[in-house]
Amino acid sequence: MTIVSAQDKGAQEFIDAVWPGGELYTDEAEAFKDALGGKPYKTWWLLKPWVAKDVLSFTKRFGQSSSDVLDKKTQKLGGTIVFKEGKVVHVHRETATFDNGSAKELLAAVLGKPVSELGDITVTPSQEEEACSIKRSP
Repeated sequence: MTIVSAQDKGAQEFIDAVWPGGELYTDEAEAFKDALGGKPYKTWWLLKPWVAKDVLSFTKRFGQSSSDVLDKKTQKLGGTIVFKEGKVVHVHRETATFDNGSAKELLAAVLGKPVSELGDITVTPSQEEEACSIKRSP
């Protein structure tokens, strides 16, 4: 599995924290996001009172960063594309509320199984290992 990001800001920290040994590519031209539709996200919903309350709460607990709001590279929605044997088998376009889709649907696509075969499961380390160790076609 490979991750594609529009910028390399924070990439090494991400790799060190959650993706050790994984591949991460920088797509400066944002061709990946454009392939997913390239829609800019609208931030009007951030003005809703309940959102503002949560933002203030999170800021107090975790600190604040404006990089996701101000950086041009974070203002175009992305998503997930899964290729298997050179064919696209799964696409999910990130929504304006940053929904990145169902983990179960993504796992099914990576494993090449229908979602119905996965049943009511949670991802176990062996399933994660199977999904991450699938050999790529040359």
